[in-house]
Amino acid sequence: MLADEQRQRCMENMRNLPDYQRPKSMKHNKRELTSSAVFIALCLESNTNAISLLYTRRSRHLRSHSLQISFPGGKRDEADVDFIDCALRETEEEIGLPRQRVEIWGDCKPILLPRTSTIVPVVGVVKDFHISQLKINYDEVEEAFSIPLQSLLLPSATRHTQFRSGYSGPVFVVDHHRIWGITGYLTYVFLRCLLPSHLKSDALKTNIKFVRPYKVPPKLTHH
Repeated sequence: MLADEQRQRCMENMRNLPDYQRPKSMKHNKRELTSSAVFIALCLESNTNAISLLYTRRSRHLRSHSLQISFPGGKRDEADVDFIDCALRETEEEIGLPRQRVEIWGDCKPILLPRTSTIVPVVGVVKDFHISQLKINYDEVEEAFSIPLQSLLLPSATRHTQFRSGYSGPVFVVDHHRIWGITGYLTYVFLRCLLPSHLKSDALKTNIKFVRPYKVPPKLTHH
């Protein structure tokens, strides 16, 4: 899974993602003018040699999206050399993972989604990983955890969430962790780019967009 050929194919897929087709009804806002980077870490667990993805839960003290699950990362600063530098800096600030531990695969195509900043995923590998190695900054992060790829691929883990605006998106539920919203979308996209066809679950073989129209049944009229 972590061989050079797999790496090249995954990053090529991530750099050639189709543009998100924005619904005409969704208005632009100021957040879309900013840029962020997130770190998608493929962790090789030290005790099992299993491959997992690293997630964080945002601090309850944050004003926006508190306690939601996300990938490490954040807004790009002027001092950041590039998006890779941004992702590694934010990761080290949030969970104390030194950039020297990361084998970088590269950065991906910027993802433009409604009502949030432009997101550049940065992919890398962390070998000999154990969650106890992290030093969490509790001002920003409530907890950090890794989820085995095999758990994300179980049919019972793949679901959808329905938004009030009439759109739905991919969700992954593993134990008490519910990965939804933008992080659910990024997880879905990355797994589709990483995995060969014979390892994809049925849900990952479906070309689901971040949000797709959901037709609400018409209201019944009472006589």
